[in-house]
Amino acid sequence: MKINDSSRSLYSVQRELNNSLGRAGRGAANWLDDAPLYISTKNSGSGEFAQVIEIALLDASQNVIFHSQIRPSVAIDKDAEQYHAINLSSLQGRPVWPDVIDRLKNLLRGRKVIIFDAIYETRILKQSCQAYALDIEWIDALSVNCAMYLSANAYGSDNRYGTTSITHALQKAQVGQITSQSGAVASCYALIKLVTTIADYTRGRREMLDKLNLKIAV
Repeated sequence: MKINDSSRSLYSVQRELNNSLGRAGRGAANWLDDAPLYISTKNSGSGEFAQVIEIALLDASQNVIFHSQIRPSVAIDKDAEQYHAINLSSLQGRPVWPDVIDRLKNLLRGRKVIIFDAIYETRILKQSCQAYALDIEWIDALSVNCAMYLSANAYGSDNRYGTTSITHALQKAQVGQITSQSGAVASCYALIKLVTTIADYTRGRREMLDKLNLKIAV
């Protein structure tokens, strides 16, 4: 490759590293350097009394380190029931939130965490604790990164609020889709693929840049 061709390619790769996806990819790569845990939940609704009805926790190697359906102390909203295909009858015999919280706290203590819609999901986690008069300080202490805002920065918003749905983000990233009835584990797998895809965009271009710089130097 001629030097002038290498220089043009170098400029092109530098531009890609500095576009919106490249900048988001730098953030995602930094997240992955911390070997984070991923959380996904299914909830009884979205209101002020909604609770977790399913939760999955996966590590950076895609190992399922915790997964359980949860029997809430409130009714499941009709829309949530239809969306998740989970009803109270199907949760009979499942643990309640106080049965699982200590295990979750131990697994999450001191770890970086990635959640798709972090503000919403942590609110539901707190509400689940408050329903049983349990401590919520451990949730505030979590070091959480929000993949929804990362995805909106990378691929753009699909609404007037400047955020994005996970469906839109997965489509833009061209990774496997999840359905409304996908379980929390499947949603976690999709979340891992989404963040990794965004990070790999930048990682790949950094590698190209290093190779081009080496050619120019020679």
